[in-house]
Amino acid sequence: MNKASSIISGALSGPFRMACIVAAVFLLKPTSVQAESLTEQGSEAHFFTEVPVGITVSRMMQPVNRAAASVTVIDRDMIRASGATQIVDLLRLVPGFQVSGATIGSPHLVAYHGQSDLLQRGLEVMVDGASVYSSFLTVDWQTLGVALEDIERIEVLRGGGAPTYGYNAFTSTINIITRKPIASTGVYAGGLAGSRNTRSATARYGAADGALEYRLTGKFEETDGNRDRSDGWQFGTLNFRGQVGLGYSDELDIDLSGTYGEFDVNADLPIAQPDAVRDSRTDRQRLRWTRTLDTDRDVYVQFYRQYSNQDDRENLGLLSEITGLPPGAIPTLFDGRSDQAIEAGWYTYEEERHDLEVQYRDYESGSVSWVLGAGGRQESIKSAETFESDRWKRDNSYRAFAQASIPLSEQWLANIGGVLERGDLYDTGASYRVGVNYFPSPDHTLRLTYSHAERKPTLFEEYFNKAFYFDDGGVLVQLTSSQGGLEPEELDVIDVGYIGQLFNNALLVDLRLFYERLDNQIRSTTDTTSTFPGYLNNGVEVWYEGRVGVDTWGLEGQLKTEPWQSAQLSFQFAFLRSEDRYDPIETGLASRENHVPDTTLSLLLSQSLGHQLDASLVYYYLDDMSWNGDATLGGPSTIKSTHRLDVRIAKQLGQHWLVEGIAQNLASRYEEGIRGESAQDPRYLLRVSAQY
Repeated sequence: MNKASSIISGALSGPFRMACIVAAVFLLKPTSVQAESLTEQGSEAHFFTEVPVGITVSRMMQPVNRAAASVTVIDRDMIRASGATQIVDLLRLVPGFQVSGATIGSPHLVAYHGQSDLLQRGLEVMVDGASVYSSFLTVDWQTLGVALEDIERIEVLRGGGAPTYGYNAFTSTINIITRKPIASTGVYAGGLAGSRNTRSATARYGAADGALEYRLTGKFEETDGNRDRSDGWQFGTLNFRGQVGLGYSDELDIDLSGTYGEFDVNADLPIAQPDAVRDSRTDRQRLRWTRTLDTDRDVYVQFYRQYSNQDDRENLGLLSEITGLPPGAIPTLFDGRSDQAIEAGWYTYEEERHDLEVQYRDYESGSVSWVLGAGGRQESIKSAETFESDRWKRDNSYRAFAQASIPLSEQWLANIGGVLERGDLYDTGASYRVGVNYFPSPDHTLRLTYSHAERKPTLFEEYFNKAFYFDDGGVLVQLTSSQGGLEPEELDVIDVGYIGQLFNNALLVDLRLFYERLDNQIRSTTDTTSTFPGYLNNGVEVWYEGRVGVDTWGLEGQLKTEPWQSAQLSFQFAFLRSEDRYDPIETGLASRENHVPDTTLSLLLSQSLGHQLDASLVYYYLDDMSWNGDATLGGPSTIKSTHRLDVRIAKQLGQHWLVEGIAQNLASRYEEGIRGESAQDPRYLLRVSAQY
């Protein structure tokens, strides 16, 4: 079957037919009270179906139909209507994104086009333009230092952001943009309680005092997680954001946050680490000075720092208990060492990031708009459990970037941009993007883009040597080993996009047809023949650049409309196919084809019922797929197709109070031994908030 026919075949699959039927009912349903045709609605203003505006693709504010790449914007209305209680749940509303439940050390996994593992490599996550992902190659979504209530919008660049933000923005870029302090003045208090001992409390105060505008937000949240999964957590977060006017043209933006708490981490390692808990502490500081040179030119200098301390070490018991040997035999078999307790930790490390960036922008409307900048970053990490010693490992890197949007005529726009990078672990490399946007009419846009991205090895990948140790520092068992000197991964993408406003702007259509070629993927394989230190080795996972690749192609997009009065509907979809460019049998590497789900769907419908009462329904579908690190230990890695249905009903009480009833995963029931959200019970939550 060729690629085109396989995409069409996926588009005609059962879940898609079902979702299309539901969408068609919403779009065409005639009711005597509310129904209007899309054509009739075209004479009205449709805020929901306006072309979104974002900053993430080019570092310049621009409508997404003028951007060089596909971008999804999740605004406050969608956040509220979704009934989401976690930031990560909102990513289910992004075409091509997959969100999984618990894994080793983290309650959630996020992937774009399925190409991820438990470390979520190549996924750039930012808060207000500052990177918040971990150097340990994971993203702890509970420790981002921002409350859901403070988010203005989330912009997601689909298809790689390395030509804009550098090496870690490899597969996708998520930019969480918070509200300005002036938009959060007054007092806010909110609380949530419900199933599985899920609780949270949020308090915020914002004010403006002369040139200073600020807000202070505190939040505490906890949950027991899923049944038969040790994936609960409890965390407290404190965040301060202030903006200070320094005269007529200067502004200082200050962002400070700290998060402290713990994760239950033995979701997939009940044997190696029974009842393990990871203590977590993270703090971040960001300062940005901006000078506005005139109405369409500015320059900024930004510095940010991130520090994290994670500790999940556990006492596994005496060596004799672990091995089943008599205590008296231990000295004989282990070179005179006595029987002793063995400690182990999978996520025990300290890390620190320092980043300095300078940027200049010239974005005069109707002429060439461009951005030029440079930055430097130091990544530092240490972990005796993971990197053989307790010494800091460091990587100093430097980057220069440029973006330009060039009008060629009234109907043609060219976009070019790229990043040049060099680091201690990486020779000079370049990521770049070139594309053209064609506007046959004001309501229709076609886009053709080619991009090349490089992802350099991180400190984790370069030095990953995991082992369990005796108390004298000797190796009991070697688990992983990195050969070092890894070459960068490469991703080439060709995509054709369409953005259109149909039926007099009553329907917004965003489509992306793409082909992605991933080369030199950093992989691991089990080595049972080489000699490694240790007594109990049974094959060591060796990391190296695999010189292998994966092709992924498909169609993804979003439809947004107001199907009838006071209703809003958003439908997201992705139909994907993947093909290994290597022989798993010859190379000994597992196939990655089953990591890419054939179909991913989400549907959000919200309705204002009058009398300050709102209701919304959200449906998610994820096809069969394999999640690295998200399968029962020793069992199959593929999780069967997942259906999730969430419902929210909200009542505004007067000007200040809001009461919400939220039901999540309504269509499912718990099944012992079955993975995925479809095998978990529904959750019922009550959320109450007040704003004065």
